[in-house]
Amino acid sequence: MNPIDPTEKQLRQFGLMMAGVFSFFGAVFIYKKWIIAAGVLGVLILFFGGMGLAAPRGLLPVFRKWMRFAEVIGNFNAKVILSLAYFFVFTPIRIIASIFREDPLRRKLEPDKKTYWLDCEPRDSDPKRYEKQF
Repeated sequence: MNPIDPTEKQLRQFGLMMAGVFSFFGAVFIYKKWIIAAGVLGVLILFFGGMGLAAPRGLLPVFRKWMRFAEVIGNFNAKVILSLAYFFVFTPIRIIASIFREDPLRRKLEPDKKTYWLDCEPRDSDPKRYEKQF
């Protein structure tokens, strides 16, 4: 299903979800006694909740803009999170492995070896073992 061309059910869910999120923040603003901000959110709650229940197709332009915004944020976050994981997880592991001269993939060439084949124990031939491989 194309996110830019949603069904009526998806638009209804979008409207009610936005109303729910704004309701949470509105409750926090009321608790903090920020009445003007809570009033603005009240208008948004009524808009999204009403449109979600009565005429979800009216939310289509808002939904499209929201999905474009979400795509931009998602692409940015993916690059940042993957970069941080690479530099703070994989790079230290590689540095430590280099210090201890570890070669878990056995990539080092050994010219006096006849073959690089690794023998393993033969497994039983019971077909039941294929049902739950993990």
